[in-house]
Amino acid sequence: MENFKNLIEVDGKKTGASQTIIGGVYDDINSKRHYRDLRYMEDDKAVLKNPHKGWFWHYIDNGYARPAYREEHEISDGLGDFPGLNHLYLRFDWGDIEKEEGAYDFSYLDETMELWGGRGYKFHLRVCTYEGTNKILFPTPKFVYDAGARCYKTPGGAIQPDYGDPVYLEKLDNFIRVIGKKYNGDPRIELMDIGTYGTWGEGHTVHGDYKIYPLETIKKHLDITARHFPDTFLLINDDLIASRFANGEEDCRELLDYAAARGFGLQDDSICVQIYTEGNYATMRTAWAFDKLYKNAPSVIEFDHYTAMIDKPHLFRGGLTTIEACKNAYATFAGFHGYPRPWLKREPHLTEYLANRLGYWFFMPAAEVPPLLLNAGNIINFYLINKGYAPAYHRYQIKIKLKNETGEFTRDLDADTRLLTPGEKTELAFKFVPRDIPAGRYGVYFGMFEKDTPVRLAIKNEFYENGFYRVCDTDVYE
Repeated sequence: MENFKNLIEVDGKKTGASQTIIGGVYDDINSKRHYRDLRYMEDDKAVLKNPHKGWFWHYIDNGYARPAYREEHEISDGLGDFPGLNHLYLRFDWGDIEKEEGAYDFSYLDETMELWGGRGYKFHLRVCTYEGTNKILFPTPKFVYDAGARCYKTPGGAIQPDYGDPVYLEKLDNFIRVIGKKYNGDPRIELMDIGTYGTWGEGHTVHGDYKIYPLETIKKHLDITARHFPDTFLLINDDLIASRFANGEEDCRELLDYAAARGFGLQDDSICVQIYTEGNYATMRTAWAFDKLYKNAPSVIEFDHYTAMIDKPHLFRGGLTTIEACKNAYATFAGFHGYPRPWLKREPHLTEYLANRLGYWFFMPAAEVPPLLLNAGNIINFYLINKGYAPAYHRYQIKIKLKNETGEFTRDLDADTRLLTPGEKTELAFKFVPRDIPAGRYGVYFGMFEKDTPVRLAIKNEFYENGFYRVCDTDVYE
């Protein structure tokens, strides 16, 4: 077991694995006399529906004016059979909400969240200010330009704001303040990403003025959202960095460091896109940036429009490109432009495969549970492996239960599940004091929860009971 990392709790304090436990059953907590090999319980095939991880669906795909894939579904189709579908991505325009200054219409977002939230889904938000088309002229509301904000008219007739204009930034700040007041810290909101700069909110100016704006302008956009969403996971788009390559490495590094220092995570919108394929199997331009930011917040991978992907098998490669991208990005969430039904029909196995591996995926290969002395300290150890692509970004509560026909005893244990690093084996060692039950033979149960919601482990369902897994039996004595 020398490969296991140890997180030891003694009277609420973390210690090293070699420390002697005073008053415990054993002086040597590395004793293996009560080691239980639990690999026979593992199930790596069942798709687990767990919180804060999995697939997402573009429900509002860059503004209300683009009905896109929303037109294709029956309102009665809750997509409950889509493996690991976690949330809806709502990418709306500033002008969808505030057409007139100070007048805010959230009715469509409210209706969407009420319906789909009632079906158990969360949401990811992006506020866009430019859509690159003359069919949507005012993603940035007209009143902003009427107040004197500079803008540019593209050859195709689209109107793009000057992203550094002080009037534009002042009124944008007012709007994001309202959005933050409504949604910051809302448990329905998984994420928000910075979409106020760039075409489609992607952090580049293609189909716009093609300028590379100064770093100080980009920082102002990051700061506006960071100030009004202090209690929400925030992401930047990798194109914020990649679009600055012409300015040199130092420029890109400064922006990356700035985002890292403020706790931003990263999102890549451009997997399986032709122009990013050269020399890169995963079709990623900034895989290295995820190494810097993935510990701050969940990483997101977004594929190209599915209808485009299936016409380019040299990019999609039967799904192997998407798997490689998710691994490289430590991805917690993945999604695509397109109605989920055609995707699921064509890619059921890829969907299942990634549903478990996106984010955390906990296995329990072993435990050490000695006979337990009533009303005294006992050291018990649980070995966990996170085989997912990412850590858990929410702290889940671990509970241990003793149960037989005469009674049961449950205790909450202090462990930070966010420290279960992808690919690493971790030993969780606890001082456990059973109380108020008679001596006898008991089942030992392990559970992980977010409030009342169980977090499922890769353990066969036959060992599962009301949120807990029966790990083994042991004697409790006086």
